[in-house]
Amino acid sequence: MTLGQHHSDEAFVGKELEPRLFEISKKTVNDYFEGLKVDRSVYENIGSEDELVTPSMVIIDAESISGASFRNNFGNLWMRQEVDFHAPLPTEERLNVSSKVLDIYEWRNRTIVLQESEIFNEKKELLGAMRHHQSYLLDQNSGKVALRKPSEKEGVRKFDVPKGELLEPVSSEIDLEMCGTFFHGNKNYHTDKRASEELGFEEVVVGGKMTISYIGDMLDRTFGERWYNGGKLDVKFTNIVWPGDRVTARGVIADESDSSEGSTEVRVWMEKEDGTVTIVGNAYLSKE
Repeated sequence: MTLGQHHSDEAFVGKELEPRLFEISKKTVNDYFEGLKVDRSVYENIGSEDELVTPSMVIIDAESISGASFRNNFGNLWMRQEVDFHAPLPTEERLNVSSKVLDIYEWRNRTIVLQESEIFNEKKELLGAMRHHQSYLLDQNSGKVALRKPSEKEGVRKFDVPKGELLEPVSSEIDLEMCGTFFHGNKNYHTDKRASEELGFEEVVVGGKMTISYIGDMLDRTFGERWYNGGKLDVKFTNIVWPGDRVTARGVIADESDSSEGSTEVRVWMEKEDGTVTIVGNAYLSKE
């Protein structure tokens, strides 16, 4: 199938998806903490009200690639994510999500769908916006997905820690049970080996939604309200995380000379124990 040919249920540039409702339940938040095995007590001290603040990365639960993907989803992988935070997301409240396909482009042997989603509260106030880059192998629908070895990727294993003030890292060894809890018991290639094998992977692929949440947890804890109100994140997924991997989210506040005018820049990344970088990117916060 060429990009000039598409089915109505598949992605094409300019496609506006049906508006949908999104509600963050207490179970959703609980699955986040239990799945990641991170301390929730910190979130009780963020903000002026004496109640638990929703972790920032729960916003990604509002995304859906349904209608913004291809029928052939063999070997599909998340390549990049951009998030703009405008305000903390409330729990137990109906939110409205609007999405559209902004672009479809080629990168190496993959076809990338860029989808933008915006989240509004009942007062029609914008709470957040996301740009999701999902990749597809449209020329393959069976066999095994060919993955480049991390050691053969230019620059990835030679990652140099940027200069600046180090953030307190967040580490975890991810197992299948954690994946199942984080993804609310749903059966897919992020939780089930057979489902993963059907898409060409030899093992369960730990979901990018899960690994990016460790980056978010680090930023939530470090910057609190400042991050929730105006923070921006732009990261790329560079290597797959597998069950049994121990990963660490790290960050460095860039030296003042390297910071964008009017904002604080934080270099963020995630690495495995052997130094393999799995996520790399930048976070931006408005000046205090």
